[in-house]
Amino acid sequence: MKYQIPLLLSLLLFCFSLTGTTFAQNDVKTVYNEGVQLYNEGKYEEAMMKFAAVLQANPRIVHARSYMAKCKTAMASDRRPTNNIQGQLAQITIPELNFSDAPIGDILDYFTQRAEELSGGKVRPNFIYTGTPEQRRDTLVTLSLRNVPMTEAIRYVGQLSGTHIKYEEHAIVADPNYRAKTQPALEKTGAGSSPKDPFFGQPAKSNVNGANLFD
Repeated sequence: MKYQIPLLLSLLLFCFSLTGTTFAQNDVKTVYNEGVQLYNEGKYEEAMMKFAAVLQANPRIVHARSYMAKCKTAMASDRRPTNNIQGQLAQITIPELNFSDAPIGDILDYFTQRAEELSGGKVRPNFIYTGTPEQRRDTLVTLSLRNVPMTEAIRYVGQLSGTHIKYEEHAIVADPNYRAKTQPALEKTGAGSSPKDPFFGQPAKSNVNGANLFD
């Protein structure tokens, strides 16, 4: 009788190890998406548990680590969850995208079409580009990514093109001429001069090389 408990414990540990292996191979993407959904619902503690499990199975998934940091920041600042359209797009994973000197106007149209396809017609984001027709045509982006949330792909495009991306209630505004507002206290400076407003999202010097998040 005294051997029954250790034997039972050994069996439980063995089953647990098998479950861990199955999770690492088959369910990482599912758990990651569950974490994203919990994050967007404002359930940051539960989301952190999901992302921690993902990182335990595959520490190379940098987006899970990024969401872990976002959860900690949100919990510290008691931030509200992201708005609906951003949350919906965060749950859509693009299997692969390749842009080579693609006009930003075409890229935004691609995101609209791809979101609708991947969501089964449930999500159709409305992009508003506030630049000129020439900027829409002549602002080119080269980018290659695999298995990336759509919100991250949009963020990369914004960085590479020097375009400020803002999620509003019913649209996503892409502004290539955005300038961060200066604080009122800084507007008055001596000798009739004022500090230059920083330009948000300077184009990256090199292209972003994609990586398969779940391999």
